[in-house]
Amino acid sequence: MSDKSNFHFGYLLPTRGVVVQAKGGAPETKPIFTLASSAESLGLDSVWLGDSVLAKPRLESFTTWAAILAGTKRVHVGTAVMLAALRHPVMLAQSLATLDCIFPGRVLPGLGVGRPDLKIEFETLGVPLNERARRFSETVEIVKLLMKEPKVSFSGKHFSLNDVELEPRPATPGGPPIWISSNLVESGLRRVARFSDGWITNSITVDLYRQCWEKIMAYAEEVNRAEIVAKIPQCLYVTMNINPDGKKAEKECGDFLSKYYHKSFEEIRNQLLVIVGDGAQVEEQLRAYADAGARVFVVRFAGGSQEEQLENFVSELMPRFK
Repeated sequence: MSDKSNFHFGYLLPTRGVVVQAKGGAPETKPIFTLASSAESLGLDSVWLGDSVLAKPRLESFTTWAAILAGTKRVHVGTAVMLAALRHPVMLAQSLATLDCIFPGRVLPGLGVGRPDLKIEFETLGVPLNERARRFSETVEIVKLLMKEPKVSFSGKHFSLNDVELEPRPATPGGPPIWISSNLVESGLRRVARFSDGWITNSITVDLYRQCWEKIMAYAEEVNRAEIVAKIPQCLYVTMNINPDGKKAEKECGDFLSKYYHKSFEEIRNQLLVIVGDGAQVEEQLRAYADAGARVFVVRFAGGSQEEQLENFVSELMPRFK
């Protein structure tokens, strides 16, 4: 990871947006690669992809991931977040190891359990919704073992392996770092403490963020990982509209999200971390999270054009963090 005074800035590509715009037809994918190249040339540190098959259809993650890595040279490319329980752990490990072989050091898998409202997606793909968390934990454990150890045996509730050898071996020792998402959910925070090489959250207040981190560290003490976990990247995923005209930012973001989620902007802000305003307003809110430990900011732009938002972000905000 590059070091801009110890801050890292990432941009979530609109891989769902291009599917929505296609209105049932084949999406135009060129904007995704143009935006990834723009983010790289503008000095951002990473670009990111969402993941969904049926609930919120978007471009398939692994094929798009590889294509974006091939079309860029410097930026890390990650997932925020991939629904790991939808993949068999051996296949997931082989895919991640292959990406790491082709693009060593630039692969950042962010993994998550998925929300209860994804029931149709999980169950259509053969994963009962009430099993997804346990499957997720076993999947992460198996993936990390396969990329670290030459031969792996594992016996769990959902998966069993007997002397499995993963090839190709990842270029990065132990495989690419795996970041795990969780808000204030006890089981999720335990997983972060036990397995994660990085933590992703969209905690809607700084107080909730601090509570999560305190719990993660307490759980890390229980599994003798406190020294390791204390150093992992803390990543804040934030929906944003930034504009020199703060009122315009508020309106654009509110109109976009209300239409997207079919809810009032107020309801959405009670469920998601949304930051709007001019550079100074956005900086003030991000600084509060930075004071609590966040050093990686992954930004999803809502409202206005993606190109304009990228340019505003780079001109209005990034210089304030140098």
